[in-house]
This record gives sequence, C-alpha cells and structure tokens, in this order.
Amino acid sequence: MNSAASKSAPPTPPTGPFAAWTRFWFAPADPIALGALRVLGGLLFLFWLLPFAGRLDALFGLNGWFDARAYHQASHLQGVPPHMFSWSILYLCGTSSVALTAVYWLSMAMLILFTLGLWTRVTGLLTYVIVVSFTANPAVSYDADALLVMLAFYLMLGHLFLGLRRPGQPWAERILGPKETWLFDRRGDADSAPAPSLSANLAVRLLQVHFAIAMLAGGLLKLQGPEWWSGVAPWFYLHPPLQASEEQMQSILAYAETYRGILSLIAYAATAWQIAFPAFAWRRRWRPLLLGGAALAWLTDACFFGLPLLGPIMVMGCLSYLVPEEWRRLATLLGRLPGLRRLQHREAAAPPARGREARNGTESAAMTGGQVR
Repeated sequence: MNSAASKSAPPTPPTGPFAAWTRFWFAPADPIALGALRVLGGLLFLFWLLPFAGRLDALFGLNGWFDARAYHQASHLQGVPPHMFSWSILYLCGTSSVALTAVYWLSMAMLILFTLGLWTRVTGLLTYVIVVSFTANPAVSYDADALLVMLAFYLMLGHLFLGLRRPGQPWAERILGPKETWLFDRRGDADSAPAPSLSANLAVRLLQVHFAIAMLAGGLLKLQGPEWWSGVAPWFYLHPPLQASEEQMQSILAYAETYRGILSLIAYAATAWQIAFPAFAWRRRWRPLLLGGAALAWLTDACFFGLPLLGPIMVMGCLSYLVPEEWRRLATLLGRLPGLRRLQHREAAAPPARGREARNGTESAAMTGGQVR
C-alpha cells in the first residue's frame, strides 16, 4: 500500500536559492504545449514547402537557377550567412529530376506524419533534416529561414526524448516514439493521458529563450540603421524602388506628413516591442501585449509588407510562451473540432467501454454477480 502510494506521489519540488531556475528548466511539464507547437509548426512547414512543387528543378536542382558552378564560386565569398550554404540531402540527387521529385514528395509525407504525431521520434528528426535541406539554397533564401530551422530543431529535440525509457514500453514505441502523440488516437483509457515530461519542458524552454534572444537582437539591429531611427524603414517594404511609380508618389504628396508619421509610429513601435520582448514574454498578465503584437505583426507583414511567412513564425514563437493551463483552455474552446481533442488533457476517469470489451465485462459481471467497473 505504501509502496504504491510512493510510486504515484509527485516528485518533491526543489528548494533553495536556485529552485526557480531548476523548475524553469528541469521540472517535468504537461507535453500539451509541445504537441500543440508540433501541430502548428507542421502546418507551417507544409505551408512553406508546398508552393515550391511546381519548380523543383529550377529552385533546388543543381542545374537550376543556382547551379553547381554557382555553389562552387559562392563558397569562396566572405560574409555570407552560413545557413545559405549548409548541408542538404538534395545534393545527393545530383542533376536527376526524378530523384529530386521523389525526395520532395517523401519530404511532404514526412511533414504530414510529424504533424499528425505519428512516430515522432523518427519523423521529428526527418523534419529537421528536411527544413535544413530546403533552406540551404540561395535561390529561395528568406530572412526568416533561420527561424524555421530553429523551430524545427527544438520540436525535434523535444520529441526525440519524449516518453523514452518508460517501464514496460514496447520496443517499437521506444524506437519510433510514444503513441500519446498521435493526433487522431481515439483511445479512451486513462493510460493514454500524457505524463509530465522533462524533455517537453526543456525543449519548449530552449525555444522560448532562443526566440527571445532573436527578438532582442533584431530590435538592437534596427537601432544600427538610420532608416529605423528616422522612422522611414517601412517605406522600403511598402514601396519597393523597382515597383513604385510616379503616379503613386504623386498621390502620396497630398498627405505626406501624415503618412510619414504613421510609418514612424510603426517603426518605433516594432523596435520597442522587440527590444522589450524578454521583459514581458514570460509574464502571464502581459499576454495581450505578447499575442496582440504577434497578431499585428502577422497582419502588417502579410497585408502591407508582402512577407507572408514571417508573421506565422512570429505567432508560433509567441505561442510557445503559453503555459499548459492556457493550452488546455484553448484546446477546450477548440475541442469540438475533429482531431483537436487529443490536445486536451484527459481526465483520469475513462469513458464507458465499447464493443467486445463491454460485452466481455458484462458477461464477467453476470457470472460473478458483481458490477461492471
């Protein structure tokens, strides 16, 4: 009796001067946050990669716009971002269009499996390989590619050790990953409820800290440019030099001062939000500023600046700061949608048994005179 109670008792929280630091990094947490980020991140990866399907050879082939000779010459350039010329499995395809097409659609299949939570220990690792491989090409290089790689890395890290070395776990689950991550798993037993996980908490914390550093660095980098100091930096996104016409410029002259004031307000607000990001990102009472800023960034980037990918990545990074209780409330609101019920925290009580198990339980109760439990 006492041994069973001691096994089910939660671990004693750490105490001492470094207790808060230890709990922040190493306290086992509900993996609902990691699962929700996996679903949203997988959809983001699919949204990013699918539009390339029509021009695989031109964009990724070694005979395409950026061919093997260009890679060789660019490797000697100085000051090039490292992610633009990193390793890629696409190099193994050589100049074969068939091999490149096969790798692309296999990559899409792996992203779908990872989004659905199937065999995440393997599909998570392959997702990271896929994201790195398809971003290592200057022909499709984008400023937010580094954030995509960062997200894929921490999702991989969290699922790589999630549910590892559980007592009595089948070897298949140890190699491929636990079944608790399956998005459409409709098992109703209490044992399918996700257990608190150290790897889930550590991966999300690392993502939070890394994203906060990226936001702070981006804000400080803006301060080094005179365009942001003067407040005219948004002008170059709204009116690219090669697309702006004389008629557009003439139409702005009527309200030039007001227009410049709005652009300055946007520039200063974005810079201040990024620099102050680490100060409010972890504070629950500042959630409106965190999520409102992310939603506003998504809206402005997509509708005005023509940057459709940066906004969703910003929202993903900000959503990583939600605690499991907030994710459960959000999952409850969305629980009526098919498939999202697996993101909810299951109650300890299991629903009534169905099918053959219910019939077997009824027959056993009738033979013993007891009640079906």
